[in-house]
Amino acid sequence: MSFSIRSGGDDGRLRQMELLQSRQLQSSKRLASGKRIATAADDAAGLAIAQRLSAAVRSDNQGVRNLQDGQGLAQTADGALQGSQDNLARMRELSIQAGNGTLSSADRQTIQQEYDQLAAQLTQTAGSTSFGGRALLDGSASGADAVTIDDGTGSPQSVALPDAGATTLGVAGLDVSSPATLAALDAASAALSQTRTQIGAFHSALSRQSDRLGASAEASEAARSRIEDVNVAQEVADLTRSRILMSMQLSGQASAGGSSQRLLNLLG
Repeated sequence: MSFSIRSGGDDGRLRQMELLQSRQLQSSKRLASGKRIATAADDAAGLAIAQRLSAAVRSDNQGVRNLQDGQGLAQTADGALQGSQDNLARMRELSIQAGNGTLSSADRQTIQQEYDQLAAQLTQTAGSTSFGGRALLDGSASGADAVTIDDGTGSPQSVALPDAGATTLGVAGLDVSSPATLAALDAASAALSQTRTQIGAFHSALSRQSDRLGASAEASEAARSRIEDVNVAQEVADLTRSRILMSMQLSGQASAGGSSQRLLNLLG
């Protein structure tokens, strides 16, 4: 006589073990990649939203970099103009000094030489000031070619940078002893101050827009992360739970097998 003993729960336990194994594999993959959505099969709608948010983040970050470059350009131009205004202040000082009736002709000639050197420095500064290979103060960044920074939001910021050379400012080749020289120097300094005011407003506008774009990028990145990135704590908990249940299933299977074998030994 022979008996065939089959546990009615074997198939159910196998299905449970397969399900637990699948869950462990999924959790392990998510933890390894750091992504809750690795493929479209995981969450097609979530993936589409995450991709859109990711593109927005990258665009905003590039816009911020553009704005930061613009701020660097503005600082470069303003620093050069500060030096030019210092030169103009010294030239004005020399012009007043030349009006001293106690000076000799040789003294005035020496003063004139320094004045001319400072005027030449104005022109040199205007011609040599550049940012990223683009000349800033030689007149090439004005009019239709004014500096424009586009951050991708549809609201570009622009600033015109006029020629800051001595000839354009009207202070080149002047007689340091002439009363008209003071007026020319004052007009040149006022022109540079006006340009620096425009640059300052340009820099401030770029800074505000950079802060707004940066905040937008952070918000979009946080939203994308909530959708696409894995919740590490949750996945670790799920993986641990699946492993514990798998261990219990294996222990139960071994125990059931042992009981069946004992029954066969008794019947045999």
